[in-house]
Amino acid sequence: MPGVGEREAPPLGDLMPWSVGPLRLGRTWVMAPDAASLGARWERLTRAGDEAARAALFRPTRARTVHSSVPQLPGQATSTARLAREDGPCPEPVRIAHGPFDQQWLIPDHRLIDAARPELWRVADDRQIHVIEAAGPDPDPVLTFSALLPDGHSPRAAPAGSVRSTAAPAGRSPISRPGCWTTSPRGSAAR
Repeated sequence: MPGVGEREAPPLGDLMPWSVGPLRLGRTWVMAPDAASLGARWERLTRAGDEAARAALFRPTRARTVHSSVPQLPGQATSTARLAREDGPCPEPVRIAHGPFDQQWLIPDHRLIDAARPELWRVADDRQIHVIEAAGPDPDPVLTFSALLPDGHSPRAAPAGSVRSTAAPAGRSPISRPGCWTTSPRGSAAR
């Protein structure tokens, strides 16, 4: 911010109070560098001969098992049948930001993701920018920006502290304090 010293800059939470924790996948097989791999993994899971084999491939956690019942993620047309009986096609994979410089494909199925953060999916659209605030010992925030839904992890697997989004669905209303993004004295937007 021009004319504002390091100690005078407002905290990010004051500018953008809406935040949510990052996605927590719970299993690595639901994400891949290519969509075809995810389709093959899904097919292997849904073609498993018995429930024990399916559970072993799924890799259950306290948050999700093949018997978990959860609603669809906002904006995603996926089945809500229990995975123990799922025999449908793989949901269409979506691109996500994986760390500051990587992109991956993800199966956007709430049944597969331990903490899917429906709030993030609800605001995700092609006009959204997500601000990812890194967690760590440094008191100054380390920020990355992404138009893709972020998984909240860096390549070295350090978790993000929070994910902030710039606007509500379709960019209609900003998720920031009123007057935060105003015109500077020189007449240019101070965004």
